[in-house]
Amino acid sequence: MSEKSSIEKTDIVAVEAGSSRDVIVPQSGPERDAIVKRLKLKLDLRLVPYLALLYLFNALDRGNIGNARLAGIEEGTHLKGNDFYNALSFFYFGYTISQIPNMFIMKKVTPAVLVGVTMILWGVCSTAMAGTKNYSGLVAARFFMGVFEAGVGPAAPIILSFFYLRHELAWRTALFYGSSTFAGAFGGLIAYGVAKNLTHESLAPWQLLFIIEGIPTIFLGIVTIFVLPNAPETLERWFVTPEEKQVAIERSRSGHNTDNSLLDKRQLFAALKDYKNLFTCLIYIGLNIPLASYTSFLPTIVKLMGYENAKAQLMTVPPYACAIVCVFAVCWNSDRTRRRGFHVAGSALVACIGYILLISSGNVKANYTGACFVAMGLYPIIPLMLSWVANNNVGHTKRAVSIALLNTFGQCFATVGTQIYKTPTAPRFFMGYGVCLAFTVVMIVFSLVLTFVLNRENNRRDEQYGEPKPITPEEQQEAIDNGIYDDHSSFRYFI
Repeated sequence: MSEKSSIEKTDIVAVEAGSSRDVIVPQSGPERDAIVKRLKLKLDLRLVPYLALLYLFNALDRGNIGNARLAGIEEGTHLKGNDFYNALSFFYFGYTISQIPNMFIMKKVTPAVLVGVTMILWGVCSTAMAGTKNYSGLVAARFFMGVFEAGVGPAAPIILSFFYLRHELAWRTALFYGSSTFAGAFGGLIAYGVAKNLTHESLAPWQLLFIIEGIPTIFLGIVTIFVLPNAPETLERWFVTPEEKQVAIERSRSGHNTDNSLLDKRQLFAALKDYKNLFTCLIYIGLNIPLASYTSFLPTIVKLMGYENAKAQLMTVPPYACAIVCVFAVCWNSDRTRRRGFHVAGSALVACIGYILLISSGNVKANYTGACFVAMGLYPIIPLMLSWVANNNVGHTKRAVSIALLNTFGQCFATVGTQIYKTPTAPRFFMGYGVCLAFTVVMIVFSLVLTFVLNRENNRRDEQYGEPKPITPEEQQEAIDNGIYDDHSSFRYFI
């Protein structure tokens, strides 16, 4: 069959302008399906794992202070009273204030530059913690590490939304954020290995821990500047074929990524006024209070169950292993069913069961089971919420600001989670577990309310406008230019 007859058979083609040759891709049929399948496979095997690797180091460096506590950081830096808890809080202060500015910086530079440079800087801060001698030095290092770590977490969902369609996003976001649960497991294994096998005449185990986990981050940040793809239009030839690149561009435009402005102030205010973002922020506040306390205090909680320091480091691994399985399973099913809210509420319910076990029983086995349930319930909610927000906001700036708002409010209240497990309340921690249980209930309530509200709005649009029609890139851009965004008559919310 000639090329001309092949084109006529598909009847709709796309031509990439400005290339060395015209790139013709079919808009439907088996040939396009094959191109899409190859493209998604390459992205799944290259882009998603690389982003997951970045976030693994992000979570590893953020959470290693909990393992360092068992390795003697409080004695080594002469911490007293609430100094340790306050040092944890300062990380979240830095993380909170830099969320929205980082999103605007990403619009000015490229995601690769933002992510790579901030990785280098937080890696320096993490490594520098090995040299801290007192409370002031530790607080300064944690604060600036929070400032720089805010570059990766919010940027990654934006990058993924450039390459994947709405119903493909939660599973890939889960693969990305699931690496934070791997970080919890690896952090415990690394801390156990350091405690058991490494000694240095002038460096304490907690100092070795920061150095071992900080230096690779710096190296990875340098690599990221040069290898992380920023958008479908910038995909290199070694990564995809010209046909796959063209399909990636078309998929990105069909996923409401036609806005090319650096900063749209109207979208900024639209994100701030959007009622959906109020609900998602409340849900994320409910998540981050228990999540921040869990990652920082799990080693201490396990130790107080009766395990010795090195064994306590090792026993932090199984809860994270359970969480990894749940993250992937829940988010895969969320994409399959195209439902977010019920999965958030169901996961929060699992966390509730865990906290009830921790509060109600002094039995070591019951408490440890409860700790596993908490991890299994909390961690799937992270990718679910970020996907939910990305799914329901149209326009680069609006989507970026909405995700930044989600993280800003969540991390702001995460400071509460660092203050509720006070030493005098050990080993039962009734106050800490009670606060976390209350906020998991908050998640359940607001996720179900938001699901109901969005479903009602979808039904209203169906009744008023009929079944939604595919939106062309030109119509998307017109909707953005006119300030319509996700209020377009053919747009339907993910619920």
